[in-house]
Amino acid sequence: MIEVTNQNFNKVYPHLEHTLKNASFIAIDGEFTGIEGDDVRNSLFDSIHERYEKNRSHIQPYIIIQFGISAFQRVHDENKYTAEAFNFFLLPRTIPSKNRHFLWQIASLEFLTMYGFDFNELAYNGISYLDQVDKTLLERQLQENTLFNNVEQSISYKEEDDFKDAVIQIFEWLKTASDEVDSIKVESPTPTFQYFMHKELRKRFSNIWTFSGNNVITVIKVLPESRQILEQEEGSILENALLESYVGFSKVFNLLVTLKKPIIAHNAFLDFMFIHQQFYKPLPQKYINFKNNIHQLFPTIFDTKFLSYELKRTLETQEKWKHNTLSGLMSHFTGSNGKYIMPGSPVIELTTDSDELIDTDSSKKYHTAGWDAYFAGYLFIRMTHVFATKKYGQGLNSKEFTHTELINSIKSFANCVNIIRGNTSYLRFNGPDPISTRPKWLYVKMLTSNPVTPLQIAEKMSKFGMVDVKQCTPKRMLVAVANHGSARDILLHFKKNNELYVVPYNPIRHSPSVQFILCHQLIRLIKIGEINPQPRATIICYYQGSWESDNPCDYFRVTCFDMIDETFLRFIDVASGRAVPAKDSPAP
Repeated sequence: MIEVTNQNFNKVYPHLEHTLKNASFIAIDGEFTGIEGDDVRNSLFDSIHERYEKNRSHIQPYIIIQFGISAFQRVHDENKYTAEAFNFFLLPRTIPSKNRHFLWQIASLEFLTMYGFDFNELAYNGISYLDQVDKTLLERQLQENTLFNNVEQSISYKEEDDFKDAVIQIFEWLKTASDEVDSIKVESPTPTFQYFMHKELRKRFSNIWTFSGNNVITVIKVLPESRQILEQEEGSILENALLESYVGFSKVFNLLVTLKKPIIAHNAFLDFMFIHQQFYKPLPQKYINFKNNIHQLFPTIFDTKFLSYELKRTLETQEKWKHNTLSGLMSHFTGSNGKYIMPGSPVIELTTDSDELIDTDSSKKYHTAGWDAYFAGYLFIRMTHVFATKKYGQGLNSKEFTHTELINSIKSFANCVNIIRGNTSYLRFNGPDPISTRPKWLYVKMLTSNPVTPLQIAEKMSKFGMVDVKQCTPKRMLVAVANHGSARDILLHFKKNNELYVVPYNPIRHSPSVQFILCHQLIRLIKIGEINPQPRATIICYYQGSWESDNPCDYFRVTCFDMIDETFLRFIDVASGRAVPAKDSPAP
């Protein structure tokens, strides 16, 4: 794996660009300074829109500090992929007129420490980046010729002292220096300070010229005619160099967007939210706009977490894995069970040209972004091979598939990204999101006077599977259950319980707000004459549609029903108050 820092970024970039352009697909991963707020956790009650809104508010102060990219290329006429992994350390840099900042969650810091994260490398050699908003800000300052003034105002006291020392040093040196022969080097450790030094030294000394180096400026003594030529050739070189230093890793992001290669990631919802806000634009308020933006940036995405769920459904018990974490899946597919289900799977060769580029030990190291990106790409190949074997028929267990055949075997899963612990198990970037397949919520009512907390209810029911509990009133709660088997087990277990009444949630029976809406509408309709029940008629409310509707009135209907000859007298739409002829009324 190639470690990429601010020190070697410009050297590595041409090789990275060549590698990505020739890749069959590209895997990515990110490590963050934080992901969750203290007061809100992921819940099975969350719709995708609610989850997006939660994440959007929570991750705004956090950043990606390590970004992994692994490029996989199919070898022509061979059943083989070559892979190369890159690991980038990222750290924002203060820009003129804007002091950037971020937060670091202690839990995240401890987690990264446990996996050997190099904090010194990040602090000393992190690569800068800009989103489109900050890049536009700097470009406008360039156009308006206000950049230097803003840089001058951002210089620290120490840098002011260093500049004064440099002026004295150059002044003394000029007394004995020969024209265009001698030179002197002045330290300038940051791009901003280097830009300031260039501008100010050239302004103060008419007989010198300055050249940029690695954290230094080289000063030479020049003749007036040489100075004039150099000024004419200079143009906006300094300004563009400063802007380029701020852009940093965003250059890689823009390359990924331009190439439009298939992007592979594991459990990638948060990754793409961070990518959007850090390298593109602030996250939009509306979830649908976020979806559209990501799909425009990356038209083809595959999530190996989602693929693992889909593949697991097709396997025999002995072929299934215990955990679908990245490490759990890698253990399975590199072990005997995984190899058993994928004979003929392509060879995957991790390569690095260590003669020209800095490389590292290739031993497995989870939660290092570069390695995790490689593992995601590795798993993608292994799982697509199993999908292809099943798609193209039995008796092909050892068949070698082309890259196109592998991709075609999973094209229906493109742009589906896993959602952790939500009402819906995944989202789809390129179309409507799926309808929830979770079981109906459970309604829980306390039958005794003893106080019971949501935590206690969760403890009682979690032995049957993953649950989340939401308190409605002191004695009534709703329970969201992860799967239908767990819901059935809970209902059966508490069927004759003396303390808790547990049944499937019915909004008409169990929701005071729905009951209030229905009663209010009935009274209003009776008052205006839309409903005029006779002595023998019974007003019936029945349910039609989704239990989890945000607007229950969209789904409830009121019917006047003749109890003698069992014919409909009238059908009323509660939401609109419109009467429908009896012949057009649907049966309740």
